[in-house]
Amino acid sequence: MREIIDKIKEKIDIVQLISQYVPLQKVGSNYRGLCPFHSEKTPSFFVNPTLKLYHCFGCGAAGDAIKFLQEIEHLSFFEALKKLATMANVELPEIKEDKEKRMYLEFCHKLNEFYKAEIKKSKEAMEYLRQRGLTDREIDEFELGYCPANSNAAIKIGTKLGMPISKILQLGFVKQTSAGYIDIFENRITIPIKDQNGRVIAFGGRALFGEPKYLNLRDTPYFSKRKTLFLLDRAQKTIKNVDFIVITEGYFDAIAMHRAGIKAAVAVLGTSLSKDHLLKISPLTRNAILCFDNDEAGRKATLRNLWLLIEAGFDVTVAKAEEKDPDELLKTSGPEALHKMLKDSMPFEEFVADFYLEQYDVSTSSGLEKYLSKIKVWKEFLEKNKRLEKLDALLQAVSKKIGLPAHRLKDELSSSKSILQRVSKEPKLPTDEDYLIYLYLTNEELRKEISKLDQTILSEKTLKILSQLQQNPDITQVSQEVRNYLFDLLSRIPPPSNPIKIFEDIKKRFARKVAEKLLSQIDAKLANCQDETERTILLKQRMELVKTLIKMGGG
Repeated sequence: MREIIDKIKEKIDIVQLISQYVPLQKVGSNYRGLCPFHSEKTPSFFVNPTLKLYHCFGCGAAGDAIKFLQEIEHLSFFEALKKLATMANVELPEIKEDKEKRMYLEFCHKLNEFYKAEIKKSKEAMEYLRQRGLTDREIDEFELGYCPANSNAAIKIGTKLGMPISKILQLGFVKQTSAGYIDIFENRITIPIKDQNGRVIAFGGRALFGEPKYLNLRDTPYFSKRKTLFLLDRAQKTIKNVDFIVITEGYFDAIAMHRAGIKAAVAVLGTSLSKDHLLKISPLTRNAILCFDNDEAGRKATLRNLWLLIEAGFDVTVAKAEEKDPDELLKTSGPEALHKMLKDSMPFEEFVADFYLEQYDVSTSSGLEKYLSKIKVWKEFLEKNKRLEKLDALLQAVSKKIGLPAHRLKDELSSSKSILQRVSKEPKLPTDEDYLIYLYLTNEELRKEISKLDQTILSEKTLKILSQLQQNPDITQVSQEVRNYLFDLLSRIPPPSNPIKIFEDIKKRFARKVAEKLLSQIDAKLANCQDETERTILLKQRMELVKTLIKMGGG
């Protein structure tokens, strides 16, 4: 067999093969191109025609023609070998593993057909799915089935195909008890899991009663949870067309997305993505929306998956539902709610900044140090992966959350010293927002004027504090977090001799910030504006703003 494999590899022109998927340019004795397995702007993917090997210096992907075809088309070793044998015009003898895989696929297919037929006979199973909002047509569409008690379906179907009982047991479709063999999906709704070619390779099960609620088939030689995404076979064409993927946490969440018309949705078989999953997604898109459960476990899984996706060069946003998961949201609020949830998905930097803000009390020195230490890990991670635009976005988000200017935040995170040392040893100079809160707290005459200020330029922290003070200016009635901050503020700011002048100066600086923000928005619109009339209006508005800024001092 080794001789035949070597003969196939010798006959295959690896440069010609890879050129079908990646444009290559000759550089010396090698060929170079952009890596198909990770996102990059500078080519680091090399093909050596002499050694008949490829290697990417960016992500480490490497191998021969067989390995390349396996990874790029998501084929097994024998499937890739068979395809290359045809290209090389080499006759390939029947391979034992290939024969065994065909038997396995036939077994899964027939078992799925049995389960689909059985669900029609089970009132309990049909009623359960209808209560979840699925129609009979949708039950058929997603090939949901049912494994009744004492059916022994796996044993009967497997042995009829010539599969030994020991093999069926080894694959995990049955378990042995004192009463004999029992199907592991007994009394469960069955969900077929398919490969990218649409062939059933495994099952998931949802209990009608009892625990565990969900059960996955264990990994087999032909099925791996780390390499399989539920509904990718249905979603892959849409993902490529719309150039994004929605990644959910469970079978019924992905099904809910498809029922709502969001056909680019898949589900992980667990809670974590793997690098093998990304190899399947990367050729389809580099844009992902994570949509995991909105509980603590779901948010932690989202954070882990964000890290993996960003490391692989993806652009990622996070969709958060008020309900626990998309399936519940569809049931309670309809398809429009799911579409809105995806449309309103938050940038990764907002999610990261918020996630750690929920973990630590940043109004205390120790809490702030812990919070910034987590952000520092992300900063170093983004720098290492050359995602500098993502780093800037993260620093801006954190800056707004904690009311620390972005340039100062960057200095703090770049320091080799303890963040706590820097925060405690360096004098805390009050910011304009600090003074604003101080004036609201200490000067009743200014409260109405402060409330009129444009709130779009205030940090979330300041807005939160002002909101509490507006409800009740009594410092003893606000939250512990805000109270600690206000006492600290009162100790750091001496009573001003002219509070009105301080407020007027702050107002001028804020007005300038508003004008600068509007100017940035107009510049962004101008960059994409094609309509001449609209462009003329925008240029006129820009000119007026520039004049305003010059009058304020500077331009």
